[in-house]
Amino acid sequence: MSNVNIAPLRILVAADVLPDPNAGAAGTVVQMNLALRQIGHDVEEIWAPELGRRIRHGNLHYLLELPLALRRAMRKRLKHQRYDVVEIHQPHAYLAAADFRRLGTTGIFVNRSHGHEVRAYEVGREWRQNLQMPAQRGIRKFASDALRLLLDRQWASIAKSADAFHVSCQEDADFLVTRYQVSSERIAVISQGIPESFVDIPASPLSPARLKRLLYVGQYTFIKAPVMVAAAVSSLLTKHPDMTMTWVCAQPHHAEARQFLMPAVCDRVTFLDWMPQESLQALLDEHGIFLFPSFFEGFGKAPLEAMARGLCVVASNVGGMRDFICDGVSGRLVPAGQPEWMVQAVEWLISHPEEAVAMSQAAREAAIRHRWDGCATDLANHYRRWLITKDSSRNTEQLHISGTLPTDG
Repeated sequence: MSNVNIAPLRILVAADVLPDPNAGAAGTVVQMNLALRQIGHDVEEIWAPELGRRIRHGNLHYLLELPLALRRAMRKRLKHQRYDVVEIHQPHAYLAAADFRRLGTTGIFVNRSHGHEVRAYEVGREWRQNLQMPAQRGIRKFASDALRLLLDRQWASIAKSADAFHVSCQEDADFLVTRYQVSSERIAVISQGIPESFVDIPASPLSPARLKRLLYVGQYTFIKAPVMVAAAVSSLLTKHPDMTMTWVCAQPHHAEARQFLMPAVCDRVTFLDWMPQESLQALLDEHGIFLFPSFFEGFGKAPLEAMARGLCVVASNVGGMRDFICDGVSGRLVPAGQPEWMVQAVEWLISHPEEAVAMSQAAREAAIRHRWDGCATDLANHYRRWLITKDSSRNTEQLHISGTLPTDG
């Protein structure tokens, strides 16, 4: 979509996170809001401290407490200000969406998802079965099933109430269409962006030495497939004594992640804690191949950032990676849950350094098309389209009610 020179939008964004620009989903919200402001829009924010929290249990907070908190916070803002757009993250905004519709507000209510929770649960359950992991039993299974059912109902509710949806990858958009019958016209697929410094500072040339340095950056959760990371790395480092690997995840998980590695390669794997974007950029520039074997992704910002610094990414064929990686050109896409495919892709890269350099260059060219200002412009244009659609629909309804439209027969 092309941008148009019309009045700026007044936007309210709510997310139950802390405004940390270095975090995953939270960082995405911070950067998108900043980019919207930089292209001229007025953005107000509601963060976790304003929403409050009394229930410590994560799932119970999300399912029982957060919906009321989001509705309450939105109502408070709407008493004093009119917004063109109210965008609230997660399906737990279903009460706020229904309230927004009931109030007949002139703006639009947009639901933002960084990765569809129901789809993530179902993918995770399938992979646990494939890996023959022990199934939950008794009270834990009952509680898990009950929470999943409530989450599914929340999604079904917001699918009916929200004016539009903002997702990061085509897979999530397709899931909304097939599972909840959301029309594609109500969905915007807007990729996540990369920090300006990742683009503006020239990337280091890819060398054969860097190709022997593997890197993984991701949360330590089952859905991110740390077992597959360890399997691929153990195989590669066993076959190639001159190869090393760096694993970035939260420090409390380092010991557990290390246990998945073969003992013979542990001394060549360095574990690092989360770090600011500037430090991450420097770390990327020291490595040549980025591994990312997730079972599920709502987008996959880490591999896109790696591509921006010229790394060759070997990722599972899921989430946003399918949207921004052209297999064999700007990276490699391999089947999820099959580390041997990842090993083969890495070995091909290190044995074909000239082709790896070409892939590095193509990766950077693909990544720099995902600047935050471009993402914000695309999103703002979708906002305007949805506003026009809602205004046209409201005017048509009013004409029908007033009897000014001709009727059949």
